[in-house]
Amino acid sequence: MPPSNVCFIRLRRYFLRYSLSCNRRTKLKSLLKIFLIIIVAFLFMTLINGVLFSSLLFFQEDTKEPDYDFDTRPYYRTIEMKKRFDTSGNYIIVQNFVQYQSNLTKNAGLLALNLHTGIDQLHLLLQHVNVWDGPISLSLYVKGSRGSDDIDYAAMWLRCNRRSFKILNIHLVISATAYKSSISSQHHSHSVKYTVNCQQVSYTNHSDEKDSTPYPSNLLRNIARLGNSHPSIQYILTLDIDIFPSPDLFHHLVSFYTKTSISNENFNRTLYVIPVFEIHTDTIKRSIPLPQNKHELTLLWNDQQIQPYQNDICPTCQSLTNYQAWKQEQRSDDILPLFRPHYSQPWKPFFIGPKTMPMFDPRFKAHGHARISQCCESFISGYDYAVMNNVYLYRIGFLEKSQLPNTKFIEDDTSLLLFQQFYEDLLKSYPNTTRKYMDRRQTHSSIHTDCGSDFIIHTSSLTWKSRLQNFFGIPKPIDGENTDSERCSWSAHTLLCATIFLEDAVNYQSIAHKVTNFYLLVHRWSSSPLIRNLHRIALTINLCLALFEQPSSFSLTSDVRDKPKRIVFPYLLMMIIEGLTLIWFLAYICTKIACLGVKHARKRFWMIAFFIVTIYSLCEWFAMTTLIGLTYQGTRIRRIFRPLFMIESSQLMKKALKAVQKDLLTIIACVAMALAHILFFAIMAMFLFPRSETRKDSQGSTYFSSLHDSVFQLLVLYSTANNPDVMTPAYSDNRLNVLFFLIFVIIGIYWIQNIITAVVYRAFRGYFLNSIINSQLRRRVAIQASFEIMKKRTLRDGSVEIRDTVPIAIVQTIVNAATMSKWHADRIGQRLFELTLEHEIIDFEQYSSIMQLLDLNPKLVQDIEIETLGQSIPDRLKAVGRSRIFDSIGTLLALLSVLFTTIEVSHRHLHSEYKDLVRRSIFIAFMNLSLLIYFVLEIVMKAWSYGPDKYFRSSAANILETAVAFTCFTLEIIHMGIHGSPVVSEQDLELTQKQIPFLTLWEANKACNMLFIYRLIRFLPASKNIQIIVGTVIDEIRNGGAFFGVLFSFYYAYSILGMELFGGAVGNLYLHQNQTNITVCGTYEQLEYWPNGFDDFFASIVTLYNIMIVNQWFVFVNAFRAATNTKWSELYFIFWYLFVTTIGLNICLALSGDIHEAKKKRADDHEELIVSNISQLKEPPPEMILQQLNRHPYVNFREDTSNA
Repeated sequence: MPPSNVCFIRLRRYFLRYSLSCNRRTKLKSLLKIFLIIIVAFLFMTLINGVLFSSLLFFQEDTKEPDYDFDTRPYYRTIEMKKRFDTSGNYIIVQNFVQYQSNLTKNAGLLALNLHTGIDQLHLLLQHVNVWDGPISLSLYVKGSRGSDDIDYAAMWLRCNRRSFKILNIHLVISATAYKSSISSQHHSHSVKYTVNCQQVSYTNHSDEKDSTPYPSNLLRNIARLGNSHPSIQYILTLDIDIFPSPDLFHHLVSFYTKTSISNENFNRTLYVIPVFEIHTDTIKRSIPLPQNKHELTLLWNDQQIQPYQNDICPTCQSLTNYQAWKQEQRSDDILPLFRPHYSQPWKPFFIGPKTMPMFDPRFKAHGHARISQCCESFISGYDYAVMNNVYLYRIGFLEKSQLPNTKFIEDDTSLLLFQQFYEDLLKSYPNTTRKYMDRRQTHSSIHTDCGSDFIIHTSSLTWKSRLQNFFGIPKPIDGENTDSERCSWSAHTLLCATIFLEDAVNYQSIAHKVTNFYLLVHRWSSSPLIRNLHRIALTINLCLALFEQPSSFSLTSDVRDKPKRIVFPYLLMMIIEGLTLIWFLAYICTKIACLGVKHARKRFWMIAFFIVTIYSLCEWFAMTTLIGLTYQGTRIRRIFRPLFMIESSQLMKKALKAVQKDLLTIIACVAMALAHILFFAIMAMFLFPRSETRKDSQGSTYFSSLHDSVFQLLVLYSTANNPDVMTPAYSDNRLNVLFFLIFVIIGIYWIQNIITAVVYRAFRGYFLNSIINSQLRRRVAIQASFEIMKKRTLRDGSVEIRDTVPIAIVQTIVNAATMSKWHADRIGQRLFELTLEHEIIDFEQYSSIMQLLDLNPKLVQDIEIETLGQSIPDRLKAVGRSRIFDSIGTLLALLSVLFTTIEVSHRHLHSEYKDLVRRSIFIAFMNLSLLIYFVLEIVMKAWSYGPDKYFRSSAANILETAVAFTCFTLEIIHMGIHGSPVVSEQDLELTQKQIPFLTLWEANKACNMLFIYRLIRFLPASKNIQIIVGTVIDEIRNGGAFFGVLFSFYYAYSILGMELFGGAVGNLYLHQNQTNITVCGTYEQLEYWPNGFDDFFASIVTLYNIMIVNQWFVFVNAFRAATNTKWSELYFIFWYLFVTTIGLNICLALSGDIHEAKKKRADDHEELIVSNISQLKEPPPEMILQQLNRHPYVNFREDTSNA
């Protein structure tokens, strides 16, 4: 029998069995029918949904309907984040202002086009993108007092034409005058959403005669060239925006370059000139088609409709192109070099060449020598020229001198002087060249080439050893002595010192440490990420020992009635682990003291406290290990001091405690005033409410029988915990007695307590901002210190010289050796590379400006990258996945799913009959299942639309949304596979409370389903006030680490102290209660607070939390006073309430108020109040930085500064 028949018979048998099973189980059959109907309906609705949305977006694009959601403010925030000054200080550069990305065809990324223009000619960009299929980089120049209007126009024009762009990088060059007058404050403005109709977007000339800043043509060309960073680019073509490529120029050039070996040295040292022509405007007006090839161009040339470029204004500028020879060459249609002219001034052709050819000299602006300078340097540096056949460029309109009154030509004296200076510098830059520059009066028939080689910058791949070093944070080695071109040298010690100062700047550390080779290496290793991470691990282990030490916290419950069975960990193992952490702490603090010096370390309180506590802890640990024995369970005081190790290792926690310490006397005075207030009213209460011999429930007998009782009851009333219980007996005797309690509460709570709140708020007001400012000052001091160290150099004769500048190669050496994030290292390296294209040295202002990149938080710097979508069906579907309507529909369906889940859970607990439950829940369960399928498809759609990498890396919310959707779907499929229905199974319904595990499969699915409610957060930023409140909560979580760390330290130490004082007290109280069997209403025993005690560390933490939060804290006081049979135990809880609960909550209030105030000020900037975002703070004055430098105990910066 053939195999196909066997498979068919098996398949038929399977469906027969399945149909018989369905006939027997009519209920399952009906459920499956309902399920299939819902799935088919859902898929049909999804298809309709996609078609409608894609059609809607398509018609919106084609009909140019208004875009009601266009906000230009993100563009101004991009300007603020990326701005930098050029070397002259007259222009501000914004690299990669806007980026458009799409997929390129094969070899399309080989050639790049660089353009530059002002805003008024931006519309000409479309003629370039229509014929150029490779990457394009455009530099836009903005000037005038209304530069912000020009930027708004450019942003709207680019958005309207975004579908035409493939790979396009837009850069801005802004005159300093325009930035100061109209652009600098735009990112602080309120959100403005323009109603844009693309058919009506037009440019309005806002040129301002007051802004006389010249057009920086060469600077614009360089910025455009640096912005073409596509990895596949090998060759570049730089044009003015009014010079257009011929229709097939791109493909001809790609074919030419791909046919020639890239390794050919002569090929890579040749610049291929493309002739340029001017087409008369009448030709365009008469609708004569533009020439498509050389033959058509020649016909128009013969008809005088076309002429060579600059034929009327500067014929000698293009004379070496030899247009007549080019015209007469008709033998072949191949794209080949026609002839190789020798360069001479003033030839300034347009050519395509390798990306390693020289940059343009930015000193030339609106001068005739702007392009001549680059052509001359290219020739001197070893490049040859060759005129290409059968390719050309063109310009619309004949150029005339009368039409260009502002153009500077060769006869301009300023241009000639600049060019003379440029040529002198050129000879210094290429002292070994054999090439000779010739002006227009000289001719030469041969081509001289030198044997020099190009300097090509490349990034070598990292070895496994380097990758492991970067992963673990091992410091990078520093090479030996470095030498520059002037034979000046920098010793290895100088480079090491500068590198470590730079690392101190990265880590916001003080530079006040020793600078000998040994101590520098010790300090570098102790501050390395590897040692810091190991120290954090040691801290975590040391603090977590309290959970494992006897009595351990590992038991099912802490309720003494159940007599919990605790897991006992080996005593010797715990002691060994603790001993290792203490030895690590001792080595850590001794290293810090050695690097700082004992003389200066004595002035550091936390460092000395850390050292003393470490020594004491080691002594107690040694005594308990060797002298007392392995079964000792007595007092262990060293455990109380463990939080100090954590506090000393955190700058913010030390600052938080310092902020409290600054006003500690005032806070203590306020607390003393509150206690005096309580004491005074306690004595008055004993006078006003004396004990009654006849009534046992009188006020004096119940609450004010003694001074102790009176003070304690009023202290409880101060917290409003026993109100109105303490007042009721007196109020029942005489209604005027209420005045006593009313006056006490008004003075105590509404006056004294508010004073304490105001004092604490004043102590913390501006605390985080001041912390950030201090951190910024330490960074600026370290940056200047590293530069001051690099200014020293050793000359050939061995003498030391100090200059104001440093070679960029030396700076790059220490940047490569310093330990910092790859994001910052890459951007600093890029800035240094850009600077090397202009100069070989760097001064402090440039160095400081570049190092300000360390202030940027990579998470807050986002490039505006737009992937162009075409008209194809896949692109239209991607537009659907990116649309806000699609996202809003998903959010509404998520809320609907949460509603269905709520109804299902409610039915689960309201209906005990399973049949009734199924009847009421079956439809909702299948609808919820359909929604889960929709959410999975929605995630897939979004990931495909944006690209998986961009989608999941853009936001953590996308990752959470994906995890929730796929988890819910997986659990639902598993539940369906086991029980055959999405409704809760009958077995789960019949389980008793003790038999139910933590979560059944159905309950886990529904709990996960409820997480979809988080998508409601997407609508919160719609209101500015809600956005500020939500931002305050988020920033409080981020910035509250220091406060929560201090609070945790108090919790930890107080819990250990409570274990030493009250360990086992709850058990004794329980035994006493069982013996007497007396229960008083409102007491610890009657409220069954038995799990709250100090028998282990975890229970102690929970007990202190309950005392802090629960309003009945006095119940715990009475219980432990009775358990210990001493009134002194009350002090433990009273101090916890006064100094932790009261002051701690006030600190939390001050923290929230401070962050909310700062957040409200920054609401227009969308900035986050975190230490890693200090780029917008006011810079510390140079005098303050120099003052800090001059205080360095081991380096005399004052002498270095004076010598320089």
